[in-house]
Amino acid sequence: MKLIPVLSSGLIVLSPMVFSQAAFADGWPTSVVGNWSVNANNSVGTLSITTQSATGNCRPITGSIFGDRITQGFYCPFSGRIHFLRQVGNTFQAYTANLSQNATTLRMGGLFTDFGQPGEYSFFASSD
Repeated sequence: MKLIPVLSSGLIVLSPMVFSQAAFADGWPTSVVGNWSVNANNSVGTLSITTQSATGNCRPITGSIFGDRITQGFYCPFSGRIHFLRQVGNTFQAYTANLSQNATTLRMGGLFTDFGQPGEYSFFASSD
């Protein structure tokens, strides 16, 4: 009989700690729209994200990178993941990265796969 009150009081004490940790997990920016300074395999240029949908767990984006159109892409503000395809002539590059936030400068870092010159290459970007 005494075990149930002790157990329930322990759960009451633990529940705020569990829920407070979950609240800290979702700190990624809600939008990635804007211009980003990008370095992809030592090629320096601009990633310009012009639109982002307003709803959904992962939201479609449009724009360009190095002056080439992003043919498809999405950003997931609840996980900080971004994915997009760049068409270069008749081939594609697939970019995947994670976002973080450092003061007022947003950063992303990840890899891209080049299907014209098979391989994986690093890239990173920071918001302008």
